Amino acid sequence: MSDTELPSYLTPLPSFSRLSDRVWRVLGLNPGSFTLQGTNCYLIGKGDRMTLIDCTERDVPEYAPHLQRSLQQISPTAYISDLIITHCHTDHWGGINEVLAMDSNIRVHKFPSVSTAYDGNRFEQLFPPNIELVPIHDGQIFKIDEDTTLRAIHSPGHSSDDCSFWLEEEQALFAGDCVLGYGTTSFDDVSVYLKSLEDLKALKPKVLYPGHGPVVRDAIGKIQEYINLRMQKEQEVLQVILANPSKPWTAYEVTVDLWRNKKPIEYILDIHVRGVALHLKKLAEDGKLVKLDAIDTELEEKVMLHPYSKPELLKAVWMYTGRSRL
Repeated sequence: MSDTELPSYLTPLPSFSRLSDRVWRVLGLNPGSFTLQGTNCYLIGKGDRMTLIDCTERDVPEYAPHLQRSLQQISPTAYISDLIITHCHTDHWGGINEVLAMDSNIRVHKFPSVSTAYDGNRFEQLFPPNIELVPIHDGQIFKIDEDTTLRAIHSPGHSSDDCSFWLEEEQALFAGDCVLGYGTTSFDDVSVYLKSLEDLKALKPKVLYPGHGPVVRDAIGKIQEYINLRMQKEQEVLQVILANPSKPWTAYEVTVDLWRNKKPIEYILDIHVRGVALHLKKLAEDGKLVKLDAIDTELEEKVMLHPYSKPELLKAVWMYTGRSRL
């Protein structure tokens, strides 16, 4: 996940910082183009007992000592009672063995993965089988202390098991990778993702603590920005199709048209085609497109396909139904 160096376009963040009366951020020490300044790991609580949200990725040996020092700076007697994993991607739980080596009594919580999804299968293959996972359910309350209450919110879209967490006392939202502090995030299903964003916006959070990137003070504005970006992309995809509505379209062809006069098409990767394909799928769900029986047999000659990219979806062929209004 991480390529170990902070990208030049990002502003460095302190490796440990107090964000509120109840919240401290401990960077995962894994900067990179996907992880930004690193995975944001949060210590939450008003007393010595702390809950940790996420614990960086694998092969970051300096993380556990950094986490231990951070605890000591909060209080010489501070300890972690519970570790909450926001979702299945390894940059949010890969350091778990080292964290549990600090204290084997730490309870580990996570929303159940969908084993039929690629992410879910990968999680089941990689997660240490000797570690017990306490399943999280939507709406679950974590009472960290008398003055600190977290509520779990199942917010799928980035991944099927993605959860956000609502800090009741501060009306603050830990958004995991559903909303980042910089740039945009990947998504697994546009319709599901948009619903999650609307649900999070309805909470009217005063501040948003993302899984990567700086703290977001205009939380509602940032969530709305993410919604707008998805809707804008949907309209861009639909405009391409409406320019030739009688033609069968593949995700790659739409991607090429979107990139025309902007970027060289030889830089198109499967992840770019995947984003367009997921928007085509949503347009079909909305009745604006229909999926044909044909497949794009030439796609693999143009881009290298990764299992995460949902090759079967990328190869689908779509036709306009004539039911769209711009």
